[in-house]
Amino acid sequence: MEKMTMKAKILIVDDDPDLTNLVKTILEAEDYMVYAAESGEEALGEVPKVRPDLIILDIILPGIDGYDTCKILKTDDHTNFIPIIILSIKCSVKDRVVGLNKGADDYITKPFDPDELTARVEAVLRGYGHSPISRGKRN
Repeated sequence: MEKMTMKAKILIVDDDPDLTNLVKTILEAEDYMVYAAESGEEALGEVPKVRPDLIILDIILPGIDGYDTCKILKTDDHTNFIPIIILSIKCSVKDRVVGLNKGADDYITKPFDPDELTARVEAVLRGYGHSPISRGKRN
């Protein structure tokens, strides 16, 4: 069975270029189209251009942190439908609860397992109906 040709667009928001490159490599191996932003402000500017199907968002960012970036995206009618997975070194229960309460759809702690990241991305996208057929209707 061949892979689907129209995979989702994913925006990674992290100020660590090594981590961004790692996540990008993992997701591109699964045929996702991957974009990157280094700050919350940059992400907010990229979202209307890229129109991502999913955002992977760090919490500790220069300027607007990940929590506030998530809240801004989830309270805007133009972006509140985009699923967000937080990927952060902040790993306490309180941190995870805050992230989920700000609107994140999932929360993964660093360090992470590449297979788990891929599985969670797939699960969140499935939950939002991001199949090649639904993507074609949206564009």
